Amino acid sequence: MSGAAIVYDDTFLLHDHPGHPETAARLRAITEKLSSDPALRSLPASPAPEADPAMLRAVHTDRHILSIERAARSGGGWLDGDTYCTAQSYDVALRAAGAAVRATEMVMNGESRSAFALVRPPGHHATPSQAMGFCLFNNAAVAARTAQRVHGAERVAVVDIDVHHGNGTQDVFYGDASVLYCSLHQWPLYPGTGPARETGEGRGEGTTLNVPLPPGTDGERWMDAFETRVVPALAEHRPDLIVVSAGYDAHAADPLAELRLSTDTYAHLASRLAEIAGELCGGRTVWVLEGGYDLDALAASVGATLQALEAA
Repeated sequence: MSGAAIVYDDTFLLHDHPGHPETAARLRAITEKLSSDPALRSLPASPAPEADPAMLRAVHTDRHILSIERAARSGGGWLDGDTYCTAQSYDVALRAAGAAVRATEMVMNGESRSAFALVRPPGHHATPSQAMGFCLFNNAAVAARTAQRVHGAERVAVVDIDVHHGNGTQDVFYGDASVLYCSLHQWPLYPGTGPARETGEGRGEGTTLNVPLPPGTDGERWMDAFETRVVPALAEHRPDLIVVSAGYDAHAADPLAELRLSTDTYAHLASRLAEIAGELCGGRTVWVLEGGYDLDALAASVGATLQALEAA
């Protein structure tokens, strides 16, 4: 069994809009980093299949799925002020969700302890019924539901490390006690959700954990919040799988936010999550790419994450 594996497809480059921060150049920077490093270049890699529509329907409404397909088939356009759709975007987003499914399969079937789905477009702002925040389908939520409905996981934890709150993922699981959603994010910041008081509802009360952090928070303080807030919640939930919404826009170099994490912070976090997963769920972690808009910082941080996972 490998320590870390990658799921990737060149199809992800086809979703692109000139001048938009969520650009195909992000994945090109990552793949160039991987190909230039012999250790990373040798990691097992899998292509991404298209997602089974049944797995999309485990997260999204039929109306939402159809709306993305129709927008793409009509040539694309703007779904809101931030979120674009091209003629290829439905097919790309379907394959991005499929990459999350494949990464989950690799981990749950024992092919690799960890698998990283290097996908575009990102997903954690996509709600069951709405595309927003650069996101069309919620890839991390699809991974969690795949683990439960295909691979028999009873409990899953989603740890969202993107600098923005994953409102879409929270919405999917807000009333579901079987999925713990934890988010460490800058506050205040887009999309304006994720205060500490949002903790779940109904049977899901207590299985949403929001850790809002002020602008200027550095890696040391971020990791302290992770250790004191998120780690005890994971230990209490005892998941069968940890899914990581892996955004890298909390990096100090990122142009869209104001946290101060470093590449070393992401390496340390990956090591800790691998350690925690080893204690709780056989080392199983699935990483799904979210944000990160400084190309050098993004590529370096993804590379450091994969190195740490492989070494764990």
